[in-house]
Amino acid sequence: MTFGVYAQQKEQDTISINEVRIDVKKQNQKIQQIPISVTALSAKEIEVKKIDDVTDLNGLIPNFFIPEHGTRLNTDIYIRGVGVSKGEPSVGIYVDDIPYFDRGAINFEFANIKKIEVLRGPQGTLYGRNAMGGLIKIYTPDPVQKRKAGLKLDYGRYNQFKGNISYNQQVSKNSAFIVDGYYKNDDGAFINQYDNKKVDAGKTYGARLKYKIDLTKNLNLRLLGNYENSQQPGFAYGIYDSETQTVNDVNYNEPSKYDRDFGSTGLNLKYNQSGYEVNFSASFQQLKDTYLIDQDFTPNDIYVVDVARNNQTFVEELNIKSTTENPFQWIGGLFSFQRYSIKGVDFTINSSRGKMNIIKDYDQDIKAYAAFGQVSYKWNKLLFATGLRYDMEDSSLDYNYDLLMGGREIHKDDFVHSLNFGQVLPKFSLTYLPNDCLTAYASVAKGYKAGGFNATIEREEDETFDPEYSLNYEAGFKFSGLDNRLIFNTSIFYIDWENQQVTQTVPSGRGIMIKNAGKSESKGIEIETFYKITHDLNFAINYGYTDAAFISYKYNDTTDYSGNKLPTVPEYTLGAVANYKWRLKSNKFKYVLFNLNYTHYGRYFWTSSNTDYQNPYGLLNGNVSLKMKNASIGLWAKNMTNEKHIKYYFSISSLHKSYAELSRPVSFGVFAKVNLF
Repeated sequence: MTFGVYAQQKEQDTISINEVRIDVKKQNQKIQQIPISVTALSAKEIEVKKIDDVTDLNGLIPNFFIPEHGTRLNTDIYIRGVGVSKGEPSVGIYVDDIPYFDRGAINFEFANIKKIEVLRGPQGTLYGRNAMGGLIKIYTPDPVQKRKAGLKLDYGRYNQFKGNISYNQQVSKNSAFIVDGYYKNDDGAFINQYDNKKVDAGKTYGARLKYKIDLTKNLNLRLLGNYENSQQPGFAYGIYDSETQTVNDVNYNEPSKYDRDFGSTGLNLKYNQSGYEVNFSASFQQLKDTYLIDQDFTPNDIYVVDVARNNQTFVEELNIKSTTENPFQWIGGLFSFQRYSIKGVDFTINSSRGKMNIIKDYDQDIKAYAAFGQVSYKWNKLLFATGLRYDMEDSSLDYNYDLLMGGREIHKDDFVHSLNFGQVLPKFSLTYLPNDCLTAYASVAKGYKAGGFNATIEREEDETFDPEYSLNYEAGFKFSGLDNRLIFNTSIFYIDWENQQVTQTVPSGRGIMIKNAGKSESKGIEIETFYKITHDLNFAINYGYTDAAFISYKYNDTTDYSGNKLPTVPEYTLGAVANYKWRLKSNKFKYVLFNLNYTHYGRYFWTSSNTDYQNPYGLLNGNVSLKMKNASIGLWAKNMTNEKHIKYYFSISSLHKSYAELSRPVSFGVFAKVNLF
């Protein structure tokens, strides 16, 4: 595990690794004794590593990768090769036990985060909908029974400014609330040569409120609410030259932007009784965003896309679980999900025949329901566990397509279609616990992701795509020793994949659709180590290797991608962290903390054709901070060696061009953090 495992109790100097507990299986368990590959990051590590959003988790977790689009419009998360570039996400995200199912919502600003847990492998049995690649659980601080406030300011290159203020207040002897507000500005690093304006600039502001009350001795309630607005004036894509693997300057003429409003409200109700605990959660989320894109990314008037979207999501879950120390443990529950989505697209095409507008409207409703349960029994040094979930999903699409050309409106198509899916998801695991230092386990689980509708439809056979399925096999062991100064965790996995959902270009070349590949597989190994050399010096290394490929994938009648590597999956990920605490003999100053972390990524391909690719690259980041009694100040730097690589790549076949966005140059800054009272 990373050094954050040692920092989860307010920077205590020592902590027993085996006592770190997490909630990965909806049952509080010791991290070193659960049969799951999981990484936990503490608040201290999130701060030191300057993890500002979910994309900054790259390199800190083996076989975890997010290609950065340069915007929060889409966030593609891949774990062990499982992920998507379009459609519903294959990795689940929960924030304070509230699920975020919309791809446009999962990349938000990390302000005052308490801890992050990343589970690798399918988590559909307990967490459900489409979590076939893994799960990310994010926690913010709970209110406490006292008055306190904190302020953090951060300023860096490219006029990067971030401010966060937090206030906690006791309301009564049984209730308290905490509120966080934040603002972020970034002037951007890349200039559009056409108008000499920064295109990767952005502003984000938001607030989060959490209220907790103990209604009775056994019943407590948490109310949660958060809102975030983000604005981006452009996109830093330039034309990509495949032969030289270089990217031209950004140069396009049409105004482009992405604006997003996201709000979430929820409640958690927990009832404790002797031997069991009942949990009920409900939430409502609304995502409203608009994006305007010069989609040819040239000074010529060819393609412009204007999209407006409004998604409303309701999620409810009820579960009951055992809380005794008996060998037999159990959990069961019910889950429901409803999303109502309205999307409008205006696609402008300028050609020799004149101007043409393709106008499409999508009204889509998704309703999903599930029942789940899991039981485990410990016999001597063996722990047997099995779980089962049944998922049902109904989806309907009301689609309308009109064409404006030469002042005439031509109605092209409209329909109302429905899809229904159902699936049983079993999971089995066997764990061997010979002592407190060693855990060995093996597991098998079924992964599943429902089918759906395509957004760009040019042929009847492309209106929908089918579900995908996987069988996931994993074995590993976890070791802690040397008086809990050493951790060594490793696992191997194999994923047998049917009907993988993949992206293809529509026949006209003007858009993307989702189709199903025949068969795929992913296999690999993961290693996480931590060693506390002295009381003040420690280091951590994580490594992940993934071999993910299509076994059978016929792209069309003339093209076969069988044997090709899956796109956007690095062959390996590597992360190394070193921390040194220099203690000061002063009443005013406590210590200076030095942090250096290096991440490295193996080669990966951008498309299923395996033509264009990103060569291996590494990033070096660092942080130095001075800790005082009620404050700290410090310096940070990212990409210290000014490494250049491509953050994201795509092509438009109708224009016979490819586009890419380069990584940012070296950035650095200062920060200050103070406890106001």
